[in-house]
Amino acid sequence: MDAFERHKSTSSGLNRSFLSRTLTRRDGSSEASQDVKGPWGLNTLHVPEGITVADLIFVHGLGGGSRSTWTKHGEPSLYWPEEWLPNDIGFRDVRIHSFGYNSNWEKESSLNIHDFSKSLLGSIQDCPAIPRASQVRASLTSQIPRPDTAPALSERYERRATLTPLILVGHSMGGLVIKRAYILAQQKDEFISTARRIQAIIFLATPHRGADLAQLLTKILNITSGSRPFVTDLHRNSLATQSINDEFPQYSQKLQLFSFYETLPTNYAIGKSLIVDKDLATLGYVNERTAYLNANHRDICKYADQSDPNYRTVRNALASIVEGLRTCSLPARRELDREQRRRLDTYLRMTDAPEDDFLDVNGVRMSGSCEWLLQKKTFLDWRDSANTQLYWISAKPAAGKTIISGKVVSHLKDLNRDCAFYFFNYGDRTKSTIQALLLSIAWQMALIHPEVLQVILEVCEKDEQLSQADYRTIWRKMFLDGLLKIGFVRPQYWIIDGLDECRANSDIVPLLLRVIESCSIRILLTSRDRFESHRQLGRPHARVLSEGIAEEDTRSDIALFLEANMAHLPSVDDEDRRRMAHKILAKSAGCFLWVKLILQELGQVHTSADIRKVLEDVPSDMNELYARILNSMSTAPYGKVLAKAILTWTVCSARPLTTEELFHALQLDIKDSIDSIERSIASSCGQLVYVDKHSRVQMIHQTARDYLLQANIHAEFGIDKRVGHKRLAMTCLQYLNGSEMKGPRHRKLSFTNLVRERCPFVTYASNSLFDHISHTIATDEEILFGLARLMSSSNVLSWIETIACSADLTVLIHAGKGLRNFLQRRSKELSPLGKDIALLDSWATDLLRLVTKFGKDLLSSPSSIFHLIPPFCPPESAPRKNFAASARGIAVLGLSATTWDDCASTIFDPNEQFHALACSEKHFALGTFSGKILVYSAMTCQESQRLYHCEPVRLLHFGQTTKFLATAGARTIRTFDLTSRQIVWEFKTPQLCMSLATTENDGLLLGALKNNNLVIWDLGSGNLRDCSNWTEDLEGQRAHTFRRPIAAAFCMDSNLLAVIYRGQDILVWDLERDAIYDTYSKMAGASPMLGRRTADVGAIALTFSRASSTNLLAAAYSDGDLILFDTTDGYVKALTTANAQTLACSPDGRTLAGGDGSGKLQIFDFETLKLLYCIHSAEYGIKELQFSGDNLQILDIRGSHCRIWDPVVLVRPDAEEESSDAISISTMPQESKVKDKEDTPMVTSIACYKMGEIFFCGKEDGTVHMYEAKSGRHIKKLLSHADGVSIVTLAFDEESCAICSTDSSSRVMVHRLTRHLTQGWGADAAIFDDRVGVSVSQVLTNEGNTLLLVSSGTNDTLWSISPDAHQIIASSPREARVARRWSTHPAHKSQLLLITGNVAHIYDWLTLARLTNAEGILLEGSVLPELMIHSITPCFNGSLVATTFKETLGTRSKSKLLLWDSSDFSIEARTAVPVPRYQYLADQVQVFLGPHGQRLVFLHGNGWVCSVDPQSTSLEHFVRHFFFPADWLSTDSPLLIEITRRSDILFVKRDEIAVIKRGLETSERGSGGPLGKSSSLTDVRRPSLQVPDPH
Repeated sequence: MDAFERHKSTSSGLNRSFLSRTLTRRDGSSEASQDVKGPWGLNTLHVPEGITVADLIFVHGLGGGSRSTWTKHGEPSLYWPEEWLPNDIGFRDVRIHSFGYNSNWEKESSLNIHDFSKSLLGSIQDCPAIPRASQVRASLTSQIPRPDTAPALSERYERRATLTPLILVGHSMGGLVIKRAYILAQQKDEFISTARRIQAIIFLATPHRGADLAQLLTKILNITSGSRPFVTDLHRNSLATQSINDEFPQYSQKLQLFSFYETLPTNYAIGKSLIVDKDLATLGYVNERTAYLNANHRDICKYADQSDPNYRTVRNALASIVEGLRTCSLPARRELDREQRRRLDTYLRMTDAPEDDFLDVNGVRMSGSCEWLLQKKTFLDWRDSANTQLYWISAKPAAGKTIISGKVVSHLKDLNRDCAFYFFNYGDRTKSTIQALLLSIAWQMALIHPEVLQVILEVCEKDEQLSQADYRTIWRKMFLDGLLKIGFVRPQYWIIDGLDECRANSDIVPLLLRVIESCSIRILLTSRDRFESHRQLGRPHARVLSEGIAEEDTRSDIALFLEANMAHLPSVDDEDRRRMAHKILAKSAGCFLWVKLILQELGQVHTSADIRKVLEDVPSDMNELYARILNSMSTAPYGKVLAKAILTWTVCSARPLTTEELFHALQLDIKDSIDSIERSIASSCGQLVYVDKHSRVQMIHQTARDYLLQANIHAEFGIDKRVGHKRLAMTCLQYLNGSEMKGPRHRKLSFTNLVRERCPFVTYASNSLFDHISHTIATDEEILFGLARLMSSSNVLSWIETIACSADLTVLIHAGKGLRNFLQRRSKELSPLGKDIALLDSWATDLLRLVTKFGKDLLSSPSSIFHLIPPFCPPESAPRKNFAASARGIAVLGLSATTWDDCASTIFDPNEQFHALACSEKHFALGTFSGKILVYSAMTCQESQRLYHCEPVRLLHFGQTTKFLATAGARTIRTFDLTSRQIVWEFKTPQLCMSLATTENDGLLLGALKNNNLVIWDLGSGNLRDCSNWTEDLEGQRAHTFRRPIAAAFCMDSNLLAVIYRGQDILVWDLERDAIYDTYSKMAGASPMLGRRTADVGAIALTFSRASSTNLLAAAYSDGDLILFDTTDGYVKALTTANAQTLACSPDGRTLAGGDGSGKLQIFDFETLKLLYCIHSAEYGIKELQFSGDNLQILDIRGSHCRIWDPVVLVRPDAEEESSDAISISTMPQESKVKDKEDTPMVTSIACYKMGEIFFCGKEDGTVHMYEAKSGRHIKKLLSHADGVSIVTLAFDEESCAICSTDSSSRVMVHRLTRHLTQGWGADAAIFDDRVGVSVSQVLTNEGNTLLLVSSGTNDTLWSISPDAHQIIASSPREARVARRWSTHPAHKSQLLLITGNVAHIYDWLTLARLTNAEGILLEGSVLPELMIHSITPCFNGSLVATTFKETLGTRSKSKLLLWDSSDFSIEARTAVPVPRYQYLADQVQVFLGPHGQRLVFLHGNGWVCSVDPQSTSLEHFVRHFFFPADWLSTDSPLLIEITRRSDILFVKRDEIAVIKRGLETSERGSGGPLGKSSSLTDVRRPSLQVPDPH
C-alpha cells in the first residue's frame, strides 16, 4: 500500500468534515515538553499588532533559566515577561523575548561568558521575529513609490532600516553576558547593525567586578571533577570582568544604563549574605541610574504580584525607556506612515476623509441625546456579545437615524473600540454606491490596523485600478481574499447609516451577513426598511438583531433640541415658551426635521396671532409641510425663477455641487448674472436647501427631494425628473460646447502653453453629463443636436483630456455606455438613420476603445488625445475621421482594418499544442503537450519565463498570491514559485486531476481526481494532509452510477465541489460537511433522486460564479443547452442554447463565456444568461477559455494558437448603474466576425530602399514582396523560396540594386532588381542560390554586392558573387557557440568588424583574414557576460558605432545600448570603452531603431518612440515623438521596426506593415527620469507639437 492509499485508509473513518479536520491537523501541532528552567536560545514571548517600537530581551544569570529566573515559585502565571508585560498598556508595541543558555554550574562545562555572549548575539541576529536591517530595508524600499521620490525618501528609510531598538535586561551573570555581547557587536562588522540597535540595558544585581561568593563556589566545585570557566569569570577582578570593564566604557557612553542592587541577604547552604554588594552591582558611569530593590539576589527579578513595589520599580524603569524610544521614533514613523498613507489614498482614491462626514453629523447632535439607545439591551448585546451580530435599526424618514449612527460612532470611539463607519447619501452619487462603502471601510481599517494596511497595499499593487472596478471585484480581492482573512484580536465595529440611500441596497445585505459569519466584526446598520424585507436576500439563520425606533425613543431627544432652542421661540415669557415647546413636541410624531422646519417658520412671525396660526395650521405630516413651504415660496414677488433653478439643480445633480460650481451653472442655465449664491439660496429656498460647511449645496433631507419629484405634485416648484435632468444636461452641453473647451490650434502650441484656465463647473459638466442623459427622453432633438455638436468638434477632445487629467477613465466608459443606451432607446421610437446618429453610434464604441487601447497613455499624457491618438484609431472611427486628417500631422497607412478589432493579440507556436490555460492578475500561462509551461506578461503578452512539467500539461492554476502556479499532468502535480522559477513541491497522483483550487492564502492545495478522490496537500510542508472519496458513503446502484467523472469545478467561497458524470445528474459535494450537498438534474434542478440517468443528455462543462454572493452554477449540456442553477434554493434560474463545450467565469463573477467546436465564442451575463456578444472565428476547436485578471479580456486556446480577445462588451457598467433607476432597455447581442488568418502569411522580415520610395517584406510562406512606402500599398510579389519556409532576413543593396534573402531552411538567395517602364519593379533570376546546411545567423554584403558573408552555427564563409558565377573565397570555423555579429567597419569600408562576447576583431573584407591579434579588442564597461550582441549600427557618417546587447537571442528582452568611438576599433587597438556621455541611454532603450539625420531613434520601454541629439549638452533629456498602441506591442514575436530616409517608420503588424508618416516630425519633449511624467505633463501642460511648415 503506497503512502497515498495509506493516508486514505487512516482518514476515511473520521467524522469531522474534510476541511475542518485538515485545518485542525494543520494548526494543532502539540508543543514539546519543556524543561522547567525554560528553553535555551532566544524565545519570543510576545509580538504586538502593528508597528513595534522596541525589542525587550531578558537574559538570566548563573544557574538560572529563560523562564525560571523570572517566575516566582515556578508558578506559570507569575512569569511576568510573558504574562504581565504584554497586557500592560505601556508595552503595547513592544516585542518581548527571553534568552536561555546552559549556565548550570552543577555540571562540567567548557563554556565561558564570552561564549554565552556570542550565542546571544547570533540568536538576536538570526531571530525571525526581529527583522534584520536588510530585511527592513528591502521592505521599506519596496514601499518607495516612484523613482523620482527615492532620493528624498531613501535616507529616511535607511534610518528606519536600523530599527527596532533593543532593550536588554540582565540578572546577575546575565548582565555580564550582555556587556560582553555589546562589546563584541561593536567590534565585529557582522554585528554592527545589532550594536546600533541596542539603546538601553538594565542590570539586576549584576556583579560588574565579580563576586566573592563565586570564589567560594569554585572551591566547592573543585572537589568534584571538571571545570566551569563561566564560574571562574565571576571571580572578583577576574580577567573576564577586567576585560569587560576596560572596554565597555568606551562603547556605552550613549546607552541608557540602569543598575538595581539587592538589599536583603540570600540564604545558601553554608551561610547567609548579600551575593552582590552595592559597590559591585553599580558602574559609577555618568549615564547610569542606580536604585535599590528590597529583595535578595534570587527575588530581585521575580515577583508575587503586579502591586509588588520591586516590580513597580523595575516596570516603571522599563516603561520610561520604552516611552522615550516611542517618542524618538515618532518622526521616523510619521515619515513612513505619511508615505504609506499617500499610497493608500492614491490606490483607494480617497479625496474626502470619512472623518469629515462623522464630524458633520456629530456636530449637529445635541449633547445628551441618543443616550436611550446605549441603555437598550439589544444594543448592549450587540456591542458586548461574544458572537458577532448585525444590529439592524429601522425608522421612518427624518427620525434621526443618521444622528443615532453618529452617536454610536462617538460612543465606540470613547470606549477606544476599533470602529469604521459610512454614511450613505443618495443625493451624492459618489457616496451612494457599494463600491464607495467598501473603499471607505477598507481605508479606515487600514489606518487602524497596520496588517490591514499591508494587505490592502499588496492587493492594490497587483491591481492599481482596483478602486475603479465593480464592487464585486473589490469585495472579492480586497475583502474576501484579504481583509476578512486577518484574525483580529479585538472586536471590530462597522456603523453603516442609510442603507435605503444606497443605489443597490439589496446587493449589500448578503455581503454584510457574510462579514459577520466570517470574522469578529459587529455591524450596526440603519435604514427606513426593516430587516424582514431583506431576509430572503441573506442566509436564513443569520445572526441579526432587528429593532425599530419608536416615537417614545426619540421624544427625549426632541425635547433636548427644543430646550436648546427655547430662547429663539417668539414669546414674551418663559412659561409661554415652555407651553409652545410642549405643543411642538406633542405634534412632532418623532420627526426631527418637522421640528426644525417649524422653528424656522416660527422665527419669521412675531405676533401672538401669527404664532397660534403657525402652531395650529402647520401639519404634522411632512408632505403636507413641504406643500405649505412651496405654497409660501409661490407667493414671493421675485426670485422664483432662480429658486426653481436652485431646487432643480440640487434635486437632480449627480452629486452635491459646491457654491462655486452652482454659481457658474446657474448663470449658464438662467442666462443671467447672480451676485451671491449663498444669499440667493437663503432668501429664495432656504427652508429646503442649505450650504454645508464644505460649501456644498444640499437638500435639507432626502424626504424633501422625494417630495419634489413626486409625479402628483402640481405646485409651481414641483420637479419633473426627466425635465430636470434635461435642463442639467443641456447646461452641461452648453458649457462643453462653449469657447472654454475649444481644442488647441497647431501653430499656437508651445512648451509654455498651459491648459486654459477654466471655471470650476468644468469638472461637474465633464463627469456628470451622461448621468443626466440617461434620465432624459431619447427622442428629444435638443439633446441629440447638443451631443452631435460636441462629438463633431474639437471640444470633445478637450473633454476627454479633462477627464484623463482627473485620472478616472471610468467616466469615458460610462459615457460610451450612456451613448449606446441613448441611441438604443431612441431607435425604439425613431429611425436609427442620419448623420448625427451615425456619429454618436461611432463614439459609443470609440470611447470604450480609447480606454482599452490607449488608457495607460491617456493617463500619462492627457494631451495626447489631440494629435497622437487619433491617427492610430481605425479609419472608420470618429477620432480618426474627424481629427486625424491634417496634412501636417501624423498619418498611419497600410493597414486593412477599417474598424476596431476584437482580437488584441495572438500567440502562435507551430511546434506546440496548447492543452491548458490559466490567468492571474499579472500573468497568463499556457501548458503544452510537450510538458512546457509558457508564462506571459498579461500586460505585454511577452513570454516572461518557461517552466517544465516533464509530461503533457492538462491543468494549470494560479494561486491567490502572484508567485504561485500549480501544474497537473496525468500522474503528477507540481507547484512552482514564479519568483525563483523553481519547483517547490511534486505530488504523485493515481489518477488525472480534473480541477485544482487553493485556500488559506495558498497554504493548502485541493485537487479533484478522476477516481472520485478529493485530496488536499499542505503547501507549507509538502505533505498529503487528507484524502476523501466523495462516493464511498453511497450504496448499491447509487455508488455504481457515480463511477468515473469527466469534469469538476470548485467554489471555495461556498465550500462546494461540482462533479460531472457522463449521462448523469451533476453531483455537488459539500466540503465543509464532507457530504453530498445536492444533485442537479437538467430541468428540475436539485433532485432527491441521486444518480438518476438523463438518457444521452449529460453535462459536459460547468463553472461556478466567482461572485461571492450569488451561489450560481452554470452547466453546458451535450444537446446544446446552457443551464443556470441557483445552489442556495436548488432551482433552475435560467436556460438558453449555446452549444458550449467549455465555460469560463470572469473574476468578478458577472460574465460567462462559452466556446463551441465551430470556433464561436459567446459572452453572457452570468446572472441571467442573456447573450451579450458573439465572436465568429473560422478556427475550430476552442479547447479552453479563461478571463484575464482585470475582467477585460478573454483568452482561448485552439491547437497551436492562443488568442486574446478584448470586445468592448466586457467593459461592464457598474452593478449599481445596472440596478439604478436610469432608463434602460433590452438590447440584442452584438456579433463580430474575425477573418481567417490561416491563409494570410505573417511578415517575418523587412528591408528598406533608402530613397524611401519602396520597401520589401519577407513572409512566413517563403515569398518576398514589394510595398509602396508612400501609402503602405502592396505592389507585387517579387520572388519565392520554397513553400512553407519563412524568410528570416532581408537586405537590400542600393548600389547594385540587389536583394539578399535568407529562409529558415538556411537557403540564401541574391536577386538583382530591375525597373521596367511598363511593368515596374521586377526580380531577375537569382545570381546566388546556396543552402548552407546549418542554421544561418547572419548574412552581410559589401557595397556593390560583390562579396557575401554567410555566418552560420559552424562557419563564417565569404563568397564572391557576380551575375555569371559565385565561389567561396574563404571559410573560417567558429571557435565557440557564442553569439556574434558582423558589420562593415564604419570608418574603413574594406574591413569587417566582428563582435563576439565582449571582444571585437577586425577582418579583411576581401580575404576574411583576421587583422587584429588573437586577443582582439576587449570591450570594457557595461558588457556583462550574460549579455549577447544583438546588432551593430554605424552612426553619423561612421564616426560612432551603436551596439545593442540582449539577455538572450530571439526574445523581446530589453536592449542595452552602448555607443563607441569608431576610432577605438582599429587594428592596433587592444581595448575599447563606451563613450561616457552616452552611458545614460544604455538602459533607456527597448528597441534601437537606428540613426536618423543627426539623432538616435529608439523605442522606450513604455511604448514611446524617442530620439536624442548626441550633440546635446545633456543626454538625460530626449524627445518623445509618439507612442505605439499597447496592443501593437502585445505580441510574442520580435518587433520589426524600420526608419526610412523620408522619416517614415515601418511597423510590422502580423501580416501587414503600418507606415507612420511624419511621426518623427511631431515631438513632445520629455525628461529622461520617469518617462511618461515629463515636466510638461506634470504641470498639466499641453505638448509642443513641432509640425513641419507645408511651405
